[in-house]
Amino acid sequence: MKIFINIFFLIVLIVPGYSQTNGAKKFDNLNEALKNSEQVEWLALNNQQLSDFPLEILSFNNLKYLDLSGNNIAQLPEEIALLQNLFYLDLSSNRISVLPQGLAKITGLRNVYLDYNTSLDLETDFQILSQLPLLQVLDISGDNITSLPSTIGMLKNLEYLGLSDNTISSLPVEFALMENLQVLYVENNYNFDLNSNLSILSRLPKLRELHLAGDQMSQLPPAISTLKALEYLDLRNNKIADLPPEVFSMDKIKLIDVTDNKMPHLLLDMYRDNLAPTIRFKF
Repeated sequence: MKIFINIFFLIVLIVPGYSQTNGAKKFDNLNEALKNSEQVEWLALNNQQLSDFPLEILSFNNLKYLDLSGNNIAQLPEEIALLQNLFYLDLSSNRISVLPQGLAKITGLRNVYLDYNTSLDLETDFQILSQLPLLQVLDISGDNITSLPSTIGMLKNLEYLGLSDNTISSLPVEFALMENLQVLYVENNYNFDLNSNLSILSRLPKLRELHLAGDQMSQLPPAISTLKALEYLDLRNNKIADLPPEVFSMDKIKLIDVTDNKMPHLLLDMYRDNLAPTIRFKF
């Protein structure tokens, strides 16, 4: 799931490879963009069979949004630091391993998508990303991750983290250092042991959304109530037959999605009737 922060909507096609979006100049063709280099603010070169980072991109001084997803790029140049106006970078579904140190010099970068790059060196990459003072969104879903390095705790400004489609069983204790984390996705991760990780998650003071869809959970641990700031709990597509009573003592919870679980409708109706409008259930 991509989070768009302060970007441009209402795309109106003008010429092939070029469009204007709320005053922003959007291109999806590199040759067309090179003809208007000073106007390029939004460049989408996704799914264009690129095997290398096009160095011509470095000439776009006003570039704010760069989408290179769905290519075959393995390396970024150190000179990417020249893109000083960049705030959104989508590198999902490539072959990226180690991020260049130059990336840390793009101080306005807020959104970074590295999902479905299965060779990431997270130990080093987190150290580089931690130098971005405004980084709020990071997605590393589907990256063949079995464990997270302790350096993840350095991402102190992160608000959204995508960890879905991996095989992570436990979170490092340093995970609790991400004191600004608000939204966490750990979907389709059969190895994730929620019960053993709650002691860490409960130390995240701003965690308001927890997405656990498709994790093959058979029960929700009573200690879920230790997530004091939680407002939305996504339990879709699991094997849960009942909810612990501790759920109903959670002060902030507003919505629990239990779609495609094993709860009988009689029980779901009881939850809905007894708890509405304080807690809304979706099923």
